[in-house]
Amino acid sequence: MDNFERAFRELQFTTAYLEKKGNEFEDWFATIMEKRFPGDFMRVRPWGKAGDRKNDGYVRSKRWLFQVYAPNEMSARDALAKIDEDYNGALPHWKQHFDQWIFMHNSKQGLGPDVTAKLVELDKAGPPAIVSWGFEELRRVVFDLAPAELASLFGPAPGRGDMVNLGLDNLSPVLDHIAAIEPNPVPDLRPPPGDKIDRNMLSENVAILLRAGMSRVDLVRKYFRLQPGGKDQVAESFRQQYNKVRNAGLTPDEIFADLQRFTAGDGVPLPSRQSAALAVLAFFFEECDIFEREVADGGAA
Repeated sequence: MDNFERAFRELQFTTAYLEKKGNEFEDWFATIMEKRFPGDFMRVRPWGKAGDRKNDGYVRSKRWLFQVYAPNEMSARDALAKIDEDYNGALPHWKQHFDQWIFMHNSKQGLGPDVTAKLVELDKAGPPAIVSWGFEELRRVVFDLAPAELASLFGPAPGRGDMVNLGLDNLSPVLDHIAAIEPNPVPDLRPPPGDKIDRNMLSENVAILLRAGMSRVDLVRKYFRLQPGGKDQVAESFRQQYNKVRNAGLTPDEIFADLQRFTAGDGVPLPSRQSAALAVLAFFFEECDIFEREVADGGAA
């Protein structure tokens, strides 16, 4: 895949990893592993009173046994209790079958010191070896998948041809979708700084998507010339969503992923709609309605 498709797939993975919790995350993880290790990964589901015997998935050839933990909010106390319960509960049933016990979690920021210390303690007492998997480990598995498997996992991705062929008819449903909030009477109308991507510490993957979208901001301008008054309404929707996710403490790339989903809508949008969403995002990024124009005191935006 080229760097544009790769950047878009990275965004899709980040969005899914952040949004999926509990059983949904566990099912998503198992689907990924089935695609990466077909005929080798065994999905285990609870079965009557026996439950799953503390096994959320098993790779036979590598002798890996997984326990997946994906709460809405991870606390050290709950995570420590979960590790103790699941590790000690797995040993009577599976010890002869695995060499690595892998704690798969959904915390993109990593594990706290108490949880890390617990895993290190269990590893020293082994065998079996104790390993933790998080965002980066699962990301590596995902991007070992063939393009067809990525498409079956995430749905279609736009290509550069979709950006080139973007038309006004593609923009209309995207802009109508987000034009629902009264405009701010005092918008910031200064032109954006040329280094705005760097100022906001956005990754190269996001920069690739923004540059692709910027190639069609002329079309977004044309749309707003034909729809007088629509721009302020849409801009305010973007500003409010941006402030909401920024105040929630998301990283710049996570904010962009949320705004892309907000723009394209839920579900699995067609490549034409995803391309339109990138053009609209780039337009409002360039207009400085989303992300920071300047970074105060030399810190992060």
